[in-house]
Amino acid sequence: MKFKILKKALLCLMPFCCGIYLNAAGFALYEFSARGNAMGGAVLANKAEPASIASNPALITQLEGAQIQAGVTAIIVEGSTSLNNDKRDLETGVFYLPTFYFTKQMREHIVLGVGFFSRFGLGGKYKDYGTWLPAISERQSYRMDLVTYSFNPVMASQVTDELSLAGGFEIMYASLTEEKGPGNANRIEIEGDSITWGANFGLHYKPEWADKWAAAVTYRTKTRHLASGKVTGHGLYSPATGDATAALALPDQLAFGLSFTPTERLILEAGITGVFWSSYKQLKIDYDDLSKGSSNEYKHYRDVFRLSSGMEFAVTENWDIRFGYVYDESPINPDFMDTMVPADDRHIFSTGLGYKRSNWGADISYSYMYVKDLSGTTEHGTPAKYENARSQMIGLSLKYAF
Repeated sequence: MKFKILKKALLCLMPFCCGIYLNAAGFALYEFSARGNAMGGAVLANKAEPASIASNPALITQLEGAQIQAGVTAIIVEGSTSLNNDKRDLETGVFYLPTFYFTKQMREHIVLGVGFFSRFGLGGKYKDYGTWLPAISERQSYRMDLVTYSFNPVMASQVTDELSLAGGFEIMYASLTEEKGPGNANRIEIEGDSITWGANFGLHYKPEWADKWAAAVTYRTKTRHLASGKVTGHGLYSPATGDATAALALPDQLAFGLSFTPTERLILEAGITGVFWSSYKQLKIDYDDLSKGSSNEYKHYRDVFRLSSGMEFAVTENWDIRFGYVYDESPINPDFMDTMVPADDRHIFSTGLGYKRSNWGADISYSYMYVKDLSGTTEHGTPAKYENARSQMIGLSLKYAF
């Protein structure tokens, strides 16, 4: 299989990232740094940090010399799904999203950077699945893990005193594991992984005629995965065993941010992100042995938007305090609900602190996510409901300038 060395390196990180999570709408992730978490992701058009590689790489033209940043976000979740009024809770757990960034100023107006982070992920395992008859009869998942890691080199250029542009390419690794059936001895297990390519672009504009304002536009391309793996049947499902491939299209994203700095100590920003989830119509699994057919799990996701707002206030020369709010619209089609992503629209409230001294700094954040309930049906017409979904996120980032 191609890219074996890269895949082995990425697989080494999986024990730190697997778990149960109901994060950004659908299963997009935006936890790129503690500062960004605290400001609700509203960091496209204001002050740069190495993590800007993930949010808006055009900002890194502000960074001098060589800089490094590493961090992690811990996510704690809960939630439940009802099928035909038979409810099961997700197992409560904690998982971790690691990040790493490095930037280097090559010339006065040219900065190179590289980032490692996760942009998509979903997962969970339900309690007492063996007696959840509606899910068993429809072969709904009782355990699902989709983990992605992005390796993203970028180059940013300050084209004029007012305008910076950036572009990069993205190598995305995806790993998929799904289990369905009564569980234990009788179940179907699906495993596969894939590496694919994408690109990202950023623009930052700070006009001299309105120097308290700045605007930003970013775009990330769609990524199409064709994961190679195996379907393994256990007990009653043993005839299902065989090599297979799974096709998965992850959406492109277009974001706009506008920041306002009324004083040297206060930064305000608001932004909107369009996520074009309509490309995710189904999760299709094809056996290499054509006689075994294929399996389609229809999704028919919808295009959605994400609204973000944040503020940062310099309390002292060394300490910053931050707040943020996000409204994250869910792409889930209520006529095609399943057990994989049991959540609807999200409201995220966040806060955090930043400390800087000489050539190093540290940031910490806390976010609380309230998720609306959703009622609808599965693709087979079974009444379904997502409820009681909540999440807490704690982020930590460390920075150092050489």
